[in-house]
Amino acid sequence: MTEIRKKQKQFKRIMRSFVIVTALFLFVYIGIAPFISASPGIYTAINYICDALVIISLILVLYYYSKYSKAEQFLDDVEHEINDYGYYLTAREEREINSYFNAVSDDLKKNGFSYETNLELSELLFDARALKTKEFFYLVCIDELDKNDVVAYLDSAIYDVTVSNLRRKGNCVVAFFSSSVDENALSLSKAVTAMGRKNQLKFTASIVDVSQGRVYFAGRYPTKCQQMTANFIMKCDVPIKDEFISKERLPFQYEIEEKMKDFNLKDFKDGTFSVH
Repeated sequence: MTEIRKKQKQFKRIMRSFVIVTALFLFVYIGIAPFISASPGIYTAINYICDALVIISLILVLYYYSKYSKAEQFLDDVEHEINDYGYYLTAREEREINSYFNAVSDDLKKNGFSYETNLELSELLFDARALKTKEFFYLVCIDELDKNDVVAYLDSAIYDVTVSNLRRKGNCVVAFFSSSVDENALSLSKAVTAMGRKNQLKFTASIVDVSQGRVYFAGRYPTKCQQMTANFIMKCDVPIKDEFISKERLPFQYEIEEKMKDFNLKDFKDGTFSVH
């Protein structure tokens, strides 16, 4: 990944620099065109230069986006997963699943979310769903949480938002309140599922180990999902203060880092490369 990332960033700098130079040249050309039109030779030469710069810029942009555009977002997300803090400490005092769930629910209601309980979506039971404009919460109380549970509930929430509610923009947090969390489930706590042409619809998991007061989620980098989780699941402000941060990395983050050493664009485009 390191070598590909280096090439991608280097090519992006070259592309942007060339586009900026082209734009500046065209801007200057528009200003001086009336003054050089009397000299056909110079005027024609500058026209050729303008055409060449525009063509080269287009080639560079098309090449970059055909080769790196999809991989760039993926690499950004994976780097965030690897570099994120392992877990966060909740500011809430509740240490039982039901009381924690009720406290979160009360705050969502007070903040204008439309709130429904005991919903069966795609044959899975959600304890609650809270919606407000472009913010969506799905709450699940489960004694023992494993990776299959996280995948299933995330898929169900995605279907509900995109198909049942026909939303194309927004941010969704699927929050799990549990007293026992399997390590494999934690491997999905930093992942972000982005949908839409411009990734305008995002889904994240927020895993709360209620008994230990730990919250596992993508919390290091400012996003709307990060803010939603911090404000309502953890009941703290952003940026998140150091007292709520455990800076140790989790084992799965090292595993992802190791897997990414084998990353290549061909496997990624073929859909055969996965980090989870």
